[in-house]
Amino acid sequence: MMSKYIKIRMRPTGIGIGGAFSVPASFKLDNVNTPFKNVDVKIDTGCSVSTIPLAKFKAHGLNFDTLKRDDITNNIDYITSYGVETGGKNHKVPKTYDEKMVCEALKFRHDIYDFEINGLPISHSYIYVNYNRKGNILIGMDILKDWDIHIRTIDTGETIFLGCPKEQINDAYLQELEDTFHIASELNTKNIR
Repeated sequence: MMSKYIKIRMRPTGIGIGGAFSVPASFKLDNVNTPFKNVDVKIDTGCSVSTIPLAKFKAHGLNFDTLKRDDITNNIDYITSYGVETGGKNHKVPKTYDEKMVCEALKFRHDIYDFEINGLPISHSYIYVNYNRKGNILIGMDILKDWDIHIRTIDTGETIFLGCPKEQINDAYLQELEDTFHIASELNTKNIR
């Protein structure tokens, strides 16, 4: 079903503090024949560059070493990303083919097609792919920077993420902003005061 915006309730952590915004996504990648349907992604405003860790999809029968080798030999653009778990340590930048093959921090830029998050079509045309990691697919600020986003804890105690790409803002989204967060009412109240 096609959506006009994304509304997600934060899923609490098992430790009782914080949480995450998880939602299904579907997409195709230019270097993988298998489409990905309704896979779990996390909306992560602390993530700079959106990433798909392909190693989590072992069941798809992908040969990750071959895909990584092809990217290295075809000089596909890549960046290194070590994540917060490395604590800001300095890392040696891989230069040789062998160093790149064993480096788990490389993520390669690939075209993404038929990209939908929770049924909302996303026009972003590329994403980064890591072949070694098995963590979460993260939708980060390289995509989210072009969205209108609101996050707030509402009267029920639920924390809600409500967002829409700026080029797709529509009446249904604006109405949901009012229904969920009462934004227009708050603005009117401030203007009256």
